[in-house]
Formats: sequence, structure tokens, C-alpha cells
Amino acid sequence: MATHASRPRSNFGKQKGSRSPLIQARTSWRARVRSIVRYHNESDFDLQGNGGGRGRFGRICAWTLLTALLLVAGLPGYARAQAVVTQDLGYQVSEKFIRGVVNLSTGWVEVPRQIYEVGTNEGWVRGVLRGPFDGIGMFFARTVAGAVEMATFPVPLPTYKPMLTPVYAWESDDPADEKPAVSK
Repeated sequence: MATHASRPRSNFGKQKGSRSPLIQARTSWRARVRSIVRYHNESDFDLQGNGGGRGRFGRICAWTLLTALLLVAGLPGYARAQAVVTQDLGYQVSEKFIRGVVNLSTGWVEVPRQIYEVGTNEGWVRGVLRGPFDGIGMFFARTVAGAVEMATFPVPLPTYKPMLTPVYAWESDDPADEKPAVSK
């Protein structure tokens, strides 16, 4: 049997009776976690709310106050932007609501309209074959646009302008077909 020569072990960085550096690192990590837990148990982190500091409610109030101040600071710019409104606000709101109700309830008109439009522009065979698919797509688009306009009529979200052109299903896409407005 061969005997191995024993290597002298180094005592560099060790004090008498101390542990190896790996165990020492593990111990220090555990000690750090314990101190963090102990700190949070003793600080204003308690859930009963009977500790020191502002606590959770104070932070929420501070954020609410900061948000309110930012909104108030932005009001002058918003007021100037709203000053350029050309029509009466009540008129725009009511027009958006009526447009939304009409488009929500008459979206189905797009199916025969698209059959007619495709038939007159590209031939009746294409109108009969492709028109219903175009009409179903426009039915969903007009119905969703009507629902959005009806739901958001009090606010200019996205705007007070119509979401679709033509505004109603029975209007023509071609501006040349429009009759000129009669002036009084």
C-alpha cells in the first residue's frame, strides 16, 4: 500500500477556532437574511398598522396627491386645446351618440349594400360571389364602430369625428354622388 504524503494545510485567513471560508460565507448569508427579517419585523412593515412611519396609507395618499397635482398642472394646456373647437360641444356629443345608435342598429344594411356596390362596379357575378363577404366584414366594422361611439359619446375618445366613411350605411362612397347643400 502506498501512503500519500500529507500536504500541510494553510491557515491563511483563519482565526483559531473559525470555520472554513465556504461555511463562513453560508453563515454570513443566513445571518444577513435573519437580520433583514428581524428588521422588517421591527419596522413599520407590520400588517396591523400599529407601527411607526406613514405606512401603506400614507404612501397611497402621497401618490394620489402627486397624480392630482400633475393633472391640475396640465389643465391650462388642455383648456387651450379645447378652445379651438369649431362647433358647440353639446351638438358634437349628441351627434356622436345618434351616429353610434344608428350604426349599431343598421350595420346589417352593409351586406346588401356591398353586393350592390361590387355588382355595379365589377360585375354582377363578382357582386353575388364576393359582395356578401365584403358586406359581412363591413357589418362587423360598422356595428363595432357604432358600439364604441355609443359607449364613448360623452368624451372625445378617440374623437368626435366619425370612425367610418361613409358615416351611415346608406350613404355613397363616391363624393361626386353627394348633393350640394342648399344654403338659406
